[in-house]
Amino acid sequence: MPAKKGKITNLLKVPSPETDDKLVNLADWVEIKALLESDSNASQEDLARALQQSYSVNSSDARTLAGDVFKELKDREAACIPLPGKGHVWEYPFKLNAAGNLLSLRMRLTAQSRAGMLYTFLLVASRADMDSQRKLESLDPTQIFERLCADILLNFWGGKTELSGSLVFGTARKNPKHTHQFHSNIENLCITLKEGRGMRPGVKTPGAGDGKLDVVVWRIFSDGRTGGLIGFGQCKTGIHWKTHLTKLQPRSFCTKYLQQPLIIEPVRVYMVPHRVDGSEWESHTTEGGLLLDRCRLVQYGYEISKEVFKNCRTWLRAALDRQRSAKFAT
Repeated sequence: MPAKKGKITNLLKVPSPETDDKLVNLADWVEIKALLESDSNASQEDLARALQQSYSVNSSDARTLAGDVFKELKDREAACIPLPGKGHVWEYPFKLNAAGNLLSLRMRLTAQSRAGMLYTFLLVASRADMDSQRKLESLDPTQIFERLCADILLNFWGGKTELSGSLVFGTARKNPKHTHQFHSNIENLCITLKEGRGMRPGVKTPGAGDGKLDVVVWRIFSDGRTGGLIGFGQCKTGIHWKTHLTKLQPRSFCTKYLQQPLIIEPVRVYMVPHRVDGSEWESHTTEGGLLLDRCRLVQYGYEISKEVFKNCRTWLRAALDRQRSAKFAT
C-alpha cells in the first residue's frame, strides 16, 4: 500500500504571535508574502491586519508587534551584507523602503536566477514541512542543505586548497550503502588529517541519525604533523531543530569511532536554514557551538558548487509552484 501523503504546508499561513520565535516567524511570513504576491511586496499594515484577522489581536498590539517584526527585517538586511569583493549573488533578496514599513522583492526568480536565490531557498526550506512532502523533482532539501553547508562552511574555513577541504558525512542516511560509506569516510578523513589512525575495529556503524555528524571541515599544515583546525558540523532542518542543539559531541564521536582521538578537539558547528532570534542567540550558541543561521550562511555563500546551486534552484521553483497551485482551506 502506498504511503499516505500528508497535508501540504501553506507557506502563507500566519504564524502564531504567542510563540517565543514570533518575531522571526512573522518576519519569515512577511518575506514569503512579498515573494508570492503579484505586487511583490508586503507592508507593516499587511502584517498588522493579518494578525487581527487570524488571531483577533487588538489593533494597537498588532501594530506594535508588526513594528517589531519590521525591525527584525531591517536587521536581516544588514546581516546579509556580502563580504568585500565577493559580489552580490547571495545578497538579501528583499529591500525595505526609507520609512522601513514596506518590504519589496528586489527581482523575481527565473529559471536562471542567482541573485538572492540562496537566501530564498533557505527561507522556503525553513517554512516548508520536512516530512514525506519535502521531496520535489526527486530532490530532498535536507540532503541539499547538507551539501550546501559543506560548501559554505569551507568558505568560512578559508576555502578549498591542498590543505583544506570539507566532507559530507551524512550519518542521517537510510540506505544499504551507509555502513560502507561511513567506514570509508572515517578512513579517508584520518588519512587526510594524518591522525586518528582510522576506524576503531569492531565498532558498530551508527544507524540513521545516530552519528549526528553531517559535515566535516578542516585546515591543516604541510609539515605532516598533527593538530589542525577541524570542525564537526550538524545540519538541522524542520521545526524541532532546537531539541538537537547538544546532540553532536565531537570528543565522544572521536572516542567511539576512531582508533585514536584527534589531538585537538574539533570545533562544534550547528547549521540551520532558519533565522535565529537574537534574544536566544547566546543560549543556543552555548548549547550548539558555532551557530550558523540563515543570514550567516548567506554571508559566506559566495562559492557553491554548480550542482548544489542548480539543485537549490530546482527544488525552490518546484516548492513555489506547489504553493501557488495548491488549494488551501480559508
